[in-house]
Amino acid sequence: MKLSRTQKIIKFFTSKALFEKMMEDSKRYRFTCSNCGKESSIWEIGGIRYKGTAKTKTGAWCLQCKKFGLQDIYKVEQ
Repeated sequence: MKLSRTQKIIKFFTSKALFEKMMEDSKRYRFTCSNCGKESSIWEIGGIRYKGTAKTKTGAWCLQCKKFGLQDIYKVEQ
């Protein structure tokens, strides 16, 4: 998968090991689109979330329906 501009900038300024940790953590943070119901990770939409709180709300674009909305972010433990 191609990195977003934000992910490229973070990768440039961090070590490879730290970037890998950020990527894995970002993949655990998810949201379910309030319009179409598709579940996506923060990493899939081009973002990074590392060592954040488990629940929050943020504006995000859905990859499936291409709509922007206020989404509940939650962490999935693996």
